Amino acid sequence: MAPAKRPRVPLEQRRSELAETAVRVMARDGAWALTTRAVAAEASVPHGTVHYTFSSKDELLRAVLRRDLNGFAALTETARADAGDDLADSDGSRTGHSDTLTALTALFMAYADHVIAAPDTETAYLELSLMASRDAELRALVQETDAEYAGLLTRYLSDLAEQAGGTWDTDLRVLAALMQSTVFGAAMGWLENRDDDLFRAVLAEAATQFSRGLRTR
Repeated sequence: MAPAKRPRVPLEQRRSELAETAVRVMARDGAWALTTRAVAAEASVPHGTVHYTFSSKDELLRAVLRRDLNGFAALTETARADAGDDLADSDGSRTGHSDTLTALTALFMAYADHVIAAPDTETAYLELSLMASRDAELRALVQETDAEYAGLLTRYLSDLAEQAGGTWDTDLRVLAALMQSTVFGAAMGWLENRDDDLFRAVLAEAATQFSRGLRTR
């Protein structure tokens, strides 16, 4: 009797599954352990399946980085929706600093929860960023993702200012880069000391400082 054929998996589903598998390999073994063979073995598929699904290892890495970006985008979307509800009083008037602080704090705390829930995964992504400093091709991929992170934060900050009826003291491109460095730096500190209270306190203070840069009309 001929062996049963494996069910055909749609390409996008396969891409998502293999990207998730790649993250699992990195989280367990380190970002440097990510190879197409390691992903194939972890997913229990032929090595050729990985190469059919992704034209190169760079394409696999781009999908891996996209998963991280999508996770952060989901956090900002939830925070933006919540801010839309919270940044206006019951009579429809604009509020300003206090609610902007609430919105930023909510985003930062959601990020802290995200990191604390999956420390090995966060470590793997930070390892990729460090590896990029020595690998020009990987650096280009990480730079693409960083630019999209900055875009997400820029839009989020712009929305907060519009909803609060104000403007930011600092250029949004600079402010977004500073915010990105702050939250990722705080995550790095937590990965080293695993002090949850300190992690959240640092991010709460960061939210306070950032919110003070919003000037309402």
